[in-house]
Amino acid sequence: MKTFWKYHLKEYFFYTLTFFTVFGVIITLVQGIIKLQEFLELTSSFKLIFQFFLLIFFQLLSFIYTLSAFMGVLFAIHRFKYEREVFAFYSLGFSLKDLFKPLLLFALISLVITFLMHFFLLPWAKKKAKLIQINLLKVQLEKSFPEKKPVSLGKNYYLYVMKSKKVDNTYHFKSIFLMEKRQEGKKGFFISQNGSYFPKENLFTLIKGWGFFVDPQRNIEVLKFGDYKFKLDVKNLGKELYFKRGEKSFSELKEEIKKLKPGTSRYFKYFKEYYQRFFFPLSVLFLIFQAFFLGIYVKTSHKFLLFFIGITVFLIFYILYNFFSSLGENGKIFPLWSFIIFYLLISFLLVFQYFGFKKKKEFYL
Repeated sequence: MKTFWKYHLKEYFFYTLTFFTVFGVIITLVQGIIKLQEFLELTSSFKLIFQFFLLIFFQLLSFIYTLSAFMGVLFAIHRFKYEREVFAFYSLGFSLKDLFKPLLLFALISLVITFLMHFFLLPWAKKKAKLIQINLLKVQLEKSFPEKKPVSLGKNYYLYVMKSKKVDNTYHFKSIFLMEKRQEGKKGFFISQNGSYFPKENLFTLIKGWGFFVDPQRNIEVLKFGDYKFKLDVKNLGKELYFKRGEKSFSELKEEIKKLKPGTSRYFKYFKEYYQRFFFPLSVLFLIFQAFFLGIYVKTSHKFLLFFIGITVFLIFYILYNFFSSLGENGKIFPLWSFIIFYLLISFLLVFQYFGFKKKKEFYL
């Protein structure tokens, strides 16, 4: 029996690691190249670019491993079937439960790996990448404000300028678009012809423009101004940095949830993120068993076709996952129930496939 378990686990891990290497390189490069342009505007250091790609890889690890484990089991079972090894196992007296035992062990190991990646490594990598970007931005802001590029100024402002120059430690701007989020819940933007920033006084000034704001009740406020001034300390941007919910540690996420008003949009979004930290890793458990049945049911000797079918099933799984997740995020269902309902439906599907295989195993073998 030990030889039987070792043999199966060896095959599962071999195929999983093979796919993990391939998917890891391809997906990281694709995602990194998509985001690289914005990063290159802040630095040209090879060391920081390498660090940027490494953090992208860490952010994608839980997804890449889940996909790799699914495809690894699918190809391993497909090989067992088409080399008549599954039939040989049954001839030697092994049952479907015996086949499930090493598969379950592999699934539990994968669950622990995915949980560690998603619960701890993912938010850490996202926060680390944000901190690197904000530090690079602070260095750039000390020289001059970027032109034709949105710049975050703390958690309440986003600035976009067409032209920028620095004269005698004072920044001068032309054609300014400034987004502002106010404490009372108002959101809006300013448009002005000219503006300036005085670092010594931490004073930002907009000259000749318009402001447009919408409050939570959707009342619109329009104002015309000659000068609009507000305090802005560029040196403390790192302290004012607003981390999104995916970039917060679990303890930070819990503290943020305690401050939120029940029933609000942010309340559901943060609870969705809270429960997703636990429920996303469960995906690998369900996907591994789905890969087992898919490998048994699919009748093809072409590995490319098997790969295409596997990717299609995986995408359908995550489309449904994101659909139910969005229901919780939008407050249609409480986030906890959106995940529970999704996994219950997947469980029913797996049970149906289990009894279907037991009933007609001679047909599939």
